[in-house]
Amino acid sequence: MAGLNVSSPAPALPWRAELDLEFALRGARTRLTAQRHCGPLLVQRPFHPEAGDVCHAYLIHPPAGIVGGDELNLAVTVQAGAQVLLTTPSATRFYRSTALVSQLAQQFMVADDATLEWLPQENLLFDAARARITTTVRLAPRARFIGWEILCLGRPACAEGFEHGTVDQRIALYRDGLPLLLERLRPPAGGALQSGGAGLRGHAACATLFATGADATHLDDARATLATLMQGLASATLLDDLLVCRLLAPHAAPLRTVCEKLWAALRPALLARDAHAPRIWST
Repeated sequence: MAGLNVSSPAPALPWRAELDLEFALRGARTRLTAQRHCGPLLVQRPFHPEAGDVCHAYLIHPPAGIVGGDELNLAVTVQAGAQVLLTTPSATRFYRSTALVSQLAQQFMVADDATLEWLPQENLLFDAARARITTTVRLAPRARFIGWEILCLGRPACAEGFEHGTVDQRIALYRDGLPLLLERLRPPAGGALQSGGAGLRGHAACATLFATGADATHLDDARATLATLMQGLASATLLDDLLVCRLLAPHAAPLRTVCEKLWAALRPALLARDAHAPRIWST
């Protein structure tokens, strides 16, 4: 109709979400003693599914995806003597963005005689996503840590590549204020997935697993487990007592399977407890 002015709906505003958690030993068990959240980032009720004082907690992001301009900030403090296992119920999805960058910042502080197991499912980047992912772990001198980060560029199961997006992933581990490992991954879009291209050597997914308190025996055991990766490439390195395992594959599923095997082998050796997989992994 002449003269009718129909305005377009205003674009949705980016989410800013923050979650601060503190775990402490209370009696014979680790408890979630403090939590503060703002926006859509939550923790499910803590569980104690295994014998001993270990607390399992699942991090929940109700929107189930991160769009351009979203900022998610996670800060976790594990007090002296506490034992914590953190995981996520599903992959963290970064959706396409025309301009704005999606940011995920994760900070962990682990005190003396405390243990943190950080075992999230993969970060999945849709084509044209623009993501900045930062993980920082600060360990006291006698703290222990086992964790992994898994990244998948595009959606290989849907034959979708990663031709137009950007990703900047940074991982930093410190002990007593001194760096154990500082690394940055900025694979080029498109070229990273081409045979022989720079970045991921033609693979769409990568994973890095870290474990403190390791020695040459643990390195040999890790290499034996990595040999079970049927598709892709894998290696393990010992930096003083920090075990670093790196994996590449056409998609994320085999990486997660091998990371779970590594964790199951390392947990009894490094933390003196049987591998008790989180219930959410079976759902």
